[in-house]
Order: sequence, then C-alpha cells, then structure tokens
Amino acid sequence: MLLKIIMPASTYFLLKNRILLSFFILPLVACPLWGQDWQKKHLSAKDYHLWSTMELHRPSSDGRWISYSLIYQNDFDTLFVRNSLNGKTFSFAKGKEGFFLKKNSYVTLADNKLFLLSLDTGNTITIDNVSEYAVSLATEKLIILQKTAKGENILRIKNFAGQTLKEILTVAQFSLSPKGGYLLYRTDNETNDSLILLNLRSSSNGLTVLEKEQISNFQSAWQKEDQTVSFVTGINDRTEKTLYYFNIEDKKLKKFEPSLVSGFPENTMITSDIFRKLLVSEDSQRIFFALKKKKIKTEINKTPSVEIWNANDKWIYPQQIKEGQSENAVNLGIWLPLENRFSVLTSEEYPKIMLTGKQEYAILSNPKDYEPQFDNEGPRDFYILNLKTFEKKIFLEKQSSDNSLLIPSPSGKYIVYFRDNSWWVYDIQSQTHRNLTEKSGRKFTAAQRILSPEIPCGIAGWTQDDKEIIIYGEYDLWAFNNDGNNYRLLTNGHQSKTVFRLAKISSKKGVDYLYDGLNSEILDLSKSHYLTATANDGKSGFYKLDSGKAPFKLVLKDSYTDQFQSSSIDDTFFYTEQKFDLPPSLVVYNKKQTKTVYQSNPQHEKYYWGHSELIEFSNSKKELLKGVLIYPAHYDPAKKYPMIVYIYEKQSDKLHYYRNPSLLNENGFNISVYAAQGYFVLLPDIKLEKMQPGISALDCVSAAVAKIISMDIVKKDKIGIAGHSFGGYESSFIITQSTLFSAAVASGSITDLNSFYYTVGKQSGKPDMWRFKTEQWMMEKAPFEIPAAYDRNSPIRFADKIQTPVLLWTGKEDQIVDPKQSIEFYLALRRASKKSIMLLYPKENHLITDAKNQKDVAGRMLQWFNYFLKDDKSIDWITKGLQ
Repeated sequence: MLLKIIMPASTYFLLKNRILLSFFILPLVACPLWGQDWQKKHLSAKDYHLWSTMELHRPSSDGRWISYSLIYQNDFDTLFVRNSLNGKTFSFAKGKEGFFLKKNSYVTLADNKLFLLSLDTGNTITIDNVSEYAVSLATEKLIILQKTAKGENILRIKNFAGQTLKEILTVAQFSLSPKGGYLLYRTDNETNDSLILLNLRSSSNGLTVLEKEQISNFQSAWQKEDQTVSFVTGINDRTEKTLYYFNIEDKKLKKFEPSLVSGFPENTMITSDIFRKLLVSEDSQRIFFALKKKKIKTEINKTPSVEIWNANDKWIYPQQIKEGQSENAVNLGIWLPLENRFSVLTSEEYPKIMLTGKQEYAILSNPKDYEPQFDNEGPRDFYILNLKTFEKKIFLEKQSSDNSLLIPSPSGKYIVYFRDNSWWVYDIQSQTHRNLTEKSGRKFTAAQRILSPEIPCGIAGWTQDDKEIIIYGEYDLWAFNNDGNNYRLLTNGHQSKTVFRLAKISSKKGVDYLYDGLNSEILDLSKSHYLTATANDGKSGFYKLDSGKAPFKLVLKDSYTDQFQSSSIDDTFFYTEQKFDLPPSLVVYNKKQTKTVYQSNPQHEKYYWGHSELIEFSNSKKELLKGVLIYPAHYDPAKKYPMIVYIYEKQSDKLHYYRNPSLLNENGFNISVYAAQGYFVLLPDIKLEKMQPGISALDCVSAAVAKIISMDIVKKDKIGIAGHSFGGYESSFIITQSTLFSAAVASGSITDLNSFYYTVGKQSGKPDMWRFKTEQWMMEKAPFEIPAAYDRNSPIRFADKIQTPVLLWTGKEDQIVDPKQSIEFYLALRRASKKSIMLLYPKENHLITDAKNQKDVAGRMLQWFNYFLKDDKSIDWITKGLQ
C-alpha cells in the first residue's frame, strides 16, 4: 500500500515542468517498500544524484506532525510536513523551514510564495509575491509583506485561517516584537517616511512613532517582554544613523542627541554592525549600539607603500590587518535614555566586551595584553565595569581568552571561569573568588576537540536565580551550589564510560553569542530533561533525567542518533538514526516506543553496500586503541580485497556515520564510493605523543594495519594510505618510514615542520607556530631549540627513502596550509627520482569547493588507487606521469 501524498497544485506543476516528478515521489512512497527483495545492483557514479541529506525542523506542539527538508546535490531541495501517526505527507519544492500554527495548520515560504496549509483537510491557501513574513503565535496572526501587481509594497495581517484582517499600503519594512504583541513598520511615501507601532492584540490603527524624517531604513531591538523598543534609522550603512528609544506603555519617544551628552567622541557616528548589534537591556534602562569613526578625506600619498614589521609589535603586520586597524574599529556605546547619559564601552585599550546577565555589568579585555606570545590566543586581564556608575575594576589576571571558559550567569550575579584545572565562580557583589569543583576530586576535562589537548568539557547552564551551576564532567553532569560548598552528581556515566549531555534542540543557529561572550541557559532541575548518551562501544541514544533519580534509558541503539527535536508533549520527541549501511531515518519516540516516521534514501536498498565494524588494536606502548573497518559492498568472505587506510586522529566515533555516495567532496575522499568500488577502508584512531607527531602516527597506523592483515581478509601487498591536511602530513611521513603501502595520496599536507613553524597563516594572519606548542604538533619548543625532533618528524627529510608512489594535491590559494609545503615535497621527490604526481587547483583553498574540481580530484584519487591496488594500467595520465 502506497502512502497518500498531498501537495499544492503549484508544487505539482512545478515538478511536472521540470520532468522530475517521478524522482521526487520516490522518497515519499518508498517506506513501505523498504526491505522488499530487490535485485541488488552495483553502485555507479550515475546513481549518486539520487541521494539526499535530511534536515529535521521543529515538530508541532502536540507531536503529531514533523517537518523536514531533503537536500540534493543538484539544489532540488524540498520541504516535507509529515504526520507521525499515519504517514500523511505534504511537500513544498524549495520550501523554507516554516511554523506549525494553532488551528492545526502550517505555514511556509517557497519561491516567494507563502503557503498556508490546513493539516486536517489538505487545503492550501497560496499567497504570491511574498518577500517576508512573520508569525505571532500570541495573537494568532500572520504578518505578510508582499508586492502588488503594480509593484507596490503592501503589508497584510491575516489570521491563521487565512482571512485578511488589515491591509496597509506602502510598507517597506517591519519588525515583530519577541512576545508577538506589537509590530513596528515603516511606510515609504513620496512625501515622508513614518515608523508606526501596531498593537496586534487590538483592532485599532497604529500609533505613529516617528514621521517627517528621512528614515529610508531602520533596525530595531526590543526589550524581551515587549515593554520598549529601540531603533536606528538611516539611509544606508555608509551614512550616519540616528538612535531612538520608545516606551510602549507611556508612548514616549526619546532621541539620542550626541551633542547633548558628555563624552561623545569627535568625528564619530552611530552605525549598524552585526557584531555590535543594537540591544535593549532587560530592565529597559540601557541601550547598546554601534559606533565608528567618520572617514576623513586625506591627500593621496604618492610615495611607495611599504609594510613595516616591527620586532616590538604586539601582533605581526598581517594579523593586525586581519583583526582590523583601530581607526576602522566598530565600538560599542551605551545610552541610558531615562538619564540621558552616554559612554563608550569598547576602545583600542579594551576592544573586547561581554555583558553579564540582565546587562548590568560589562566585562572588558584586550587580546594583546600578553603579546607577543605563541599560542593561538594569549591570556588576558579581565575587567568588570559597572554600567550604572561606570566604575571599572580588574577581577582576573592572565586568564584564558577562550570565551567558553568564562561565562556570566543568567541573573547577572556571578561569572564562572576555568583555571588551574578547576571551575571557579566570581561573586560580583562581594568581589570574591571561590573554587567550585576542587572538593569533588573529579576530572572536568576531556579530549573534546580533534588535534587538541584535553580541554574543559563545558557548562550546561544555571538553575533559577543562579543558585546552582550545571557543569559537564568527562562523562557526567554535576550540579554545584554557587558557594562551592555543596555539589551533587546528576548522572552515572562514569561507571559505564557513557557520555551524558543535555539534549539540545537541533538548530542551524549554532552557538548563542552576545558580543564577545556566550549566553547561559536557565535549567529547572525540578522538571524532566532529555539527555543524549554516547556509549563506549559506539551505541548512542537518549535518556530522561528526573529530579532526584538516576537517568532512565529511553533509547540506546547500536547506531548514531542526532538531530533531536522535542515537542510540548511529555515523552514525545523526534530524532534521526543511522548506521553505515542504513541511511538516516526519522524516528519518533512516543509512549515508551519508537517508530520510524520516514526512511530517507530508500533507493539505498537497491544497491550492494558495505558495513562497518569497530576494531581494537594496541600500539607499541600496549595502549588499547580503536578504529573503524568498512567492508566492501557485496563482500565475499572467500575473497581478499585491497584496502585504503584513511587517517587523521580520532575516527572511531564515526562507526555509524552514513555517507551519501558522491564525487562532490571537499577533501576528495568518500568512503561509500570506495566501499562500492570493492575496497576495505580502515579509519584507525591515532594517539599522538609529545614531540613525536609523525613517529606516533606511524606506530598507531602500522599496528592497526597489522591487526587487519591478521584477519586474513585483505591483500597485504595492495594497501593504500590517504589523508588530508594533518592527515596528509601523517600519510607523507608514514610512507617515508614504512613499505606497508603500495600507493599514497597526501593532500593539503605539511611536509616540513621547520618551514611550517615559520609560516604565516594566510587566513588568520598569525604565525603558524601556535600549532606547535600544545596543540596539533605538541612539539612544545621551537625548531632551533630541538632541531633533531623537528627533523625526525619531517617527511621532507626522508624523501629519498620513499618506495610508495604518491599523489599530492592542494589548492593554490590554500589559506590554512601554504601550498609551498606540497610543492617542496614534490621537488624533493623529483630530485630523489621517486614516483609522484602533484595536482594544483587554481582558485581553491584548503578544501575544494568548485564542483568541477571536486569531481576531478575525487576521480583522480580513485584512479590512482585503482592503478596501483587493482592493477588498472589503462589510466593514461598516471602512466604518462610516471614513465
């Protein structure tokens, strides 16, 4: 039985005109066909376009509906709305993430058309020429800005049934308040512009806030409870703007007049900036806004320009250019409209700023405090500024500049920070520091990032009124009182080496920044919370944490789970689940049961596919390590196969990752493609040692390969190795010391540690020597201090020892690893008469982004391995290049 598919007529005809309807329907009707006895076939490049990536969106509040997008490489993306109970599905070609509304309806924008869908009947209201829309859930209204047939702007306010309640002509912009109760919009008339405030809870006409001024554009910031709004008006980003403050309750407008406040800097203007955004404090007492210097016309200097690199500069010249000259900096100002006081908060002396909860204090710092130094980011001194008295005091000296290690509390009482292997709290009122975690005797660091030493695991949030702070340990969640005297363990992951973390709603928004700091979340531990769980054996899933109880297992499977989406109904949530040989499926957890709502990429079942296996091996120091072994598609135990070893650092966590087959890969390598081509693929974990990055990589990889060879499943004389960036370095080094490999690909690689140490990163403008102290290379000292160690781990020093044919490739505009590293290695190999070919891609960076180049490098890498590992000598460019 096929699923019932319902789509708007406009969508149907769009699909029909593109002659893509049959392809489009395939993912929708395939769920019931999953598991049927297909006549499987071998995967080829002409089939790759069938695969899509699934992206989940928020579900309906009752948990009955979920929306998701399928994203294809040919940009034929589609939004779906699906019933989790009966599979009823609606689709919108090129649809953007929409909203589930009350009255059991859904709204989305697709190709400048707004669709208002009744989920009960399937009836759809289509509104054309929509440029922007917003949803007020509080008042059950849609705010729609569209073009009329005459090309004029019109604002329409509709209810959720699609009935028009109000029409306003000549509206150019609008801004909806956070609670959805008010709408601020700009009219664009021939005579004058106006800003009008509309109360969406009443039927009255709007209140004119500003008129008879050349507004042309406005940007707004609302107080979070809809009490006040601030806005800047101006023609464009290059011109000076005007700042206003409006109190909604007393209907009073205040204009900021720079000439009437003390301390406003000369030759400075109000501007708009994404990093110094307009902000209204929680109590509406303070407005934060951007300032920058006005440009002054100067006579053209006819003398030749020269870069001056001074030895006593805090930063080297390129970094100073990248970070921005002080005269071009955008600073943050503060206006207290009720007192008409003003101050500049950031400056050349203190360019970085965080705000405490409720925005009553600012935290200021200067990244140059301890420069020159040779870490990625140097430590700083941190000052706290009272935003009522503007009194400033230092409260932390020589503290890490990582903003994830210094976070203000939501209520603004404390600042938590990590120092000396402990989490500390600073009490702003008492000006005291307390160690929170020392008494617990537990570890709060782990290997959180690739190619990095252990770092703090982070902060989950605070309880109400800053009473407790929730801190992540290596495995668990801990709650610490703000006085540091009491603490409690909330989970028990350390017993089974299961990592518990709060399950956050999957979102594209990423990290929640406010200026140069992070916002903290408020957690109510008296209520239930969902946790993600990652077990030591590769299983993953979700647990439930109830007050005073141990975490309760809801889902834990031998698969990879992610994209958590929770509804308002208790014990109902959605997520995706995948394995290497199972495409991501959309799953709903409801009433202690899981159900597959949608299975993506159903065509997968038609093709032979490999599977993944977790392996264990030991390096020469008898340390137990893990790796992932991918089996060839249509594997025959009676045969032996060639194998590719793809390396970086830790990869065992990718055991269950499903990879869409594709030639469009930024690093040129796709595991599913190689498995389909009859290769084993090994992803070994590598434990890097201090001062021995190459030697430790050689040790771990050799041990992993030996483990696979002992399984008697691969051709031991047909093993290749490949890696990109740091993996390219490891590949380059390993083949100078080992004859295990019959072919190698090293891309974007570092080949001479000595010269790379003294390279300036084009992207950052920083000396790349920061990578060598404690991160990535862990060399700790400079080449002139330990020359033998640098030589011992540099591939270029052993170029004459290589017996493996090696393909090098890099982007000619690589901003991360200087392409000279590949060129120098190629020249060394050439001088030593070794088999090598180098590919340089013009206008490409560290990763290949142009589709034509992606296909080229992916195809050539595969041909390279086929030539040496499958004896396919028909590939002319290799034969010609190595004769």
